[in-house]
Amino acid sequence: MTYQAQAQQFLADVFAGKLPQALAACAEDVVFISTRPEPSAQVRAYGRHRGHAGAATFFQTFADMLTPGEFEIHDTIAQGQHVVMYGRLKHTARATGRPFASDWALVMKFDEAGKLALYHFYEDTAALEWALAVNG
Repeated sequence: MTYQAQAQQFLADVFAGKLPQALAACAEDVVFISTRPEPSAQVRAYGRHRGHAGAATFFQTFADMLTPGEFEIHDTIAQGQHVVMYGRLKHTARATGRPFASDWALVMKFDEAGKLALYHFYEDTAALEWALAVNG
């Protein structure tokens, strides 16, 4: 299976709620980053989440913060051990009911064993923080 196919299967498993299958595709020391690598008390998804436990926390935090809505993948680019995807999303903040819409990009890197080693998701943090009513 190509890294591009692995990346697509990983996201399919995540969105289907098959977290054990998704985690099985990850390296033991996988790193998940949601936009900002620095942790934040106001947006718990920010920061570096390491290993399978960190990945599980990362996805649970997403589920606690947002009701999933639309998630469009516009294109996927693969080169070597890297896969880059980009698209558009629209979710709803659970705490406020506000919409969160953003263009997004995702950088994934696979290790020599073919396991997901890095998942770095980029999105509009101003739109996310507005939806979550961070600082008002």
